[in-house]
Amino acid sequence: METSFTFFLAIIAAYASACVVWLGMYKLSPTWWPVAVIEKPSTKYKDLLIAFGACVGIILMGQLYSLGLLLPNSSNGYVDALLWMLNNLIIFSPIFITLYLRRQSSNTIFVSPRKLGLKLIFGLLASLLGILVFYLVASGENQFGRVFSEAFLLKNLRNFPAVFLEGVAIAFLFVRLNWSIGKKWAILIPSILFALAHLPRSIGSGTAVPEILAYSAVTFGVTCLILYTSHKSRDVIWLGVIHYLMDIAIGAFN
Repeated sequence: METSFTFFLAIIAAYASACVVWLGMYKLSPTWWPVAVIEKPSTKYKDLLIAFGACVGIILMGQLYSLGLLLPNSSNGYVDALLWMLNNLIIFSPIFITLYLRRQSSNTIFVSPRKLGLKLIFGLLASLLGILVFYLVASGENQFGRVFSEAFLLKNLRNFPAVFLEGVAIAFLFVRLNWSIGKKWAILIPSILFALAHLPRSIGSGTAVPEILAYSAVTFGVTCLILYTSHKSRDVIWLGVIHYLMDIAIGAFN
C-alpha cells in the first residue's frame, strides 16, 4: 500500500509542478500568455442545464460505443486507429453540437488557436518537468527516451483525441458552472466529487482511514489547482499535451 500511495503522490506531484510553473510565469509576466476572452451570456442558468444535458449525451454515446453500435473495429491497424479517433469525436459530439446551437466560440471550452506553437512548446517543456518529478517521487527508473519515442507510435497517438477531449469536456462544464454559480464553486464542486469518487475503491480495498483521508485531501487539492490553472490560462491544449505524455510515462513505469 505504501508503494501504491507513493505512486499516487508521484502523479499528483507531476501535475502540480506543471501548474505551479505556469502560474509562476504568468504572475511574473501576464502578457506572455494569450488569455482568451470569454463572454458571459445572459442565459447562464439555461446554458448550465444544456451543459448537463450534453454530459448525459456523452455518457449515452459512450454506452452505444460499449454496445458496439458506433463505428466498427477493423483488422487493419491504421484503419482501426482512425475509426477509434472518429468514435471519440462522435462520443464527445454533444459538446460541439451545443456550441453550434448556442453560437458559442471554442474559447468557452478553453480551445483557441491563438499562439498555438507557444502552447504546444510550453506543454512539452512542462511535461519534461512533470515526468522528471514523477520519476523522482516514485523512485522509478527515468525513461525519458522511451516516453518521447513512444509518443509518436500509432498505438499511443490513436489515444490523443480521447485524452484531449476529456480535458475539453471538463472545461466545457467548468465554464458553464462558472457562469452560473461562480469560479469558487465551479472549482470546489468538481474537486470534491473527484475526491469522493475514489472513496469506494479505497474502502473496498481495505485501505486504512488515515491513508484514505490523505488520498482524498491530496486529490481534492491538486484537482483545485488544475482547475484554477486551466481557468487562468483559458486553455486545455498545453494541459492536453501533459496529460498525453504523462499517461505514456505512467505506462512506461509500470
